[in-house]
Amino acid sequence: MNVEFHDLSEKILNSGSSYWGNLGYWQSPNDYSSACSALADELAQEVELGSSSHVFDAGFGCGDQLLLWLKKYQVSSIQGLNYSESQTSLAQQRLNDQGFAIAAKHIRYGSVTDMCDEALLRTSDSKPTEAVNTVLALDCAYHFPSRAGFLRSSYKLLNDSGRIGLTDILLSDSHSTVWQRFILRTMLFLSNIPVKNIVTLNTYKEELLTTGFDTVIIRDISDQVFTPFSDWLKVFKQSEGQERSKSKLVWLKYDVTAKFLKWADRNDILRYAVISAKKTTNK
Repeated sequence: MNVEFHDLSEKILNSGSSYWGNLGYWQSPNDYSSACSALADELAQEVELGSSSHVFDAGFGCGDQLLLWLKKYQVSSIQGLNYSESQTSLAQQRLNDQGFAIAAKHIRYGSVTDMCDEALLRTSDSKPTEAVNTVLALDCAYHFPSRAGFLRSSYKLLNDSGRIGLTDILLSDSHSTVWQRFILRTMLFLSNIPVKNIVTLNTYKEELLTTGFDTVIIRDISDQVFTPFSDWLKVFKQSEGQERSKSKLVWLKYDVTAKFLKWADRNDILRYAVISAKKTTNK
């Protein structure tokens, strides 16, 4: 059996029946599931998600955000790809169980490199689905093989009035030491994050503009993400006792990630932002 980098392990961080798997937005929540939902809300509000939205979700995890888009924002349709068989299977099951069978048919296991493949954008009766006017990437684009390639595919997939929305990790403009750059590259490698995906705000904006997007908005929310997540994880783990100690390797992964993010925040190495842009029609 193949071991997936993205699996169901985030369940131990969640409350209730949730399977969220992002860094969270910690302005007011004090539990992981609420913070993850709040980050999804930040993205949804940034792109003005609503009943006229036809969404392509690139990296939908175990389906929590899909359920949020469908229930709270009442989006018209959903399609998506996710690079985890276990997560995708669970997401499909959860959508079906909660009455969203059509949406469940339109989410697939696969890489974002295939997001413009027409075979993946069709219903079971081979009729094309609605034109996509919103592409979303919630806390996942830094893992893609190439975020620049993802932006190009998103531009191609979107209709003429479409927009893209992401929450993503950026490189700070501050100068770093050789040792700090070594730590950063090591952690990116261990986290399956291509170094080329971590760029400064100005470079990120230029990538969007060069692709053909305009009205680019990049809103830094680092103070509500990195250190608050790290602080919450420390308290949460201590409060859980021995019941969760069986997942020592999983906890090690989260411990190292949390400590690294707090270090990167404290030393102004990385930033975290909500990003949106609109498609232009003159490219």
